[in-house]
Amino acid sequence: MAVVTFWSNSSKQTGQSMSLVATATSMAIEHNYKILVVTTKYNDDTLDLCFGGIDNNKKLLNKLMTNSNVAVDNGIEGLAKIAYSSRMTPDIIQNYTHVVYKNRLEILYGYQEVEDRPTKEEYLKAKQKYKDIIQNANQFYDMVFVDLNKGLEDDMIKQILKISDIVVYTVEQKINMINDFLELKKEYSKGKKDNMILNIGRFDNNSKYTVTNISRYVGLKKDITVIPYNTLYNEAADEAAVADLFLRIRKVSPTDRNARFVKEVQNTVERIIYKTQELQMKM
Repeated sequence: MAVVTFWSNSSKQTGQSMSLVATATSMAIEHNYKILVVTTKYNDDTLDLCFGGIDNNKKLLNKLMTNSNVAVDNGIEGLAKIAYSSRMTPDIIQNYTHVVYKNRLEILYGYQEVEDRPTKEEYLKAKQKYKDIIQNANQFYDMVFVDLNKGLEDDMIKQILKISDIVVYTVEQKINMINDFLELKKEYSKGKKDNMILNIGRFDNNSKYTVTNISRYVGLKKDITVIPYNTLYNEAADEAAVADLFLRIRKVSPTDRNARFVKEVQNTVERIIYKTQELQMKM
């Protein structure tokens, strides 16, 4: 249905991964979509910390194998080898994912450093197949969320941005980063569909850079979202407890201290869905 890529051209921390995790998790709960989350980053453990599963998956697979000396490929590692062998099909991807909510949310983990084999070399080779994997996934899942490497120099980054239906450009609540977004959007939009959403990660409600002020400054009335900083969420993201947290707080009262966070995440979900449908109608 749609590829939704969270990305930033800045090398600084923007809350990109945390914004994606919150949005994808909320969407999986509130809407009848089958969602896959993919990371293209190397040695980034954000998704594992949020959801857990990498080690557990490998232990389970090892128990099922008759030869315990055979290596078990998990996540993107196994899929990349399938892609290189020309045996990639959309439905095979689910065999390499970690299920968070059955038939709703799955995670395709990326490469992690290990001592006994050269994963960096494997990752550099696999990068050439990320585009194929994501395009195949898009035929099987309703939404494919991609946590993309920062920058714009790598060919893999350019390829994925090109096939993305929505690009959620994530910045911090700082004027220099917002200015960078304006310059990039001007260049990026030349001859292309207007598929970019500006997202403010780790949003501070007490900052003078309010949603209204930023919206007025960048000239966006609708395509701007925020994911507020939330202590409960950040703690859950360090304890593989994000899935449980979102089930608990989905219906908080308006007076609850987490209400603003829940509302803004849901607003981001609705904006992405509306933007996707809007662009598809123009095709």
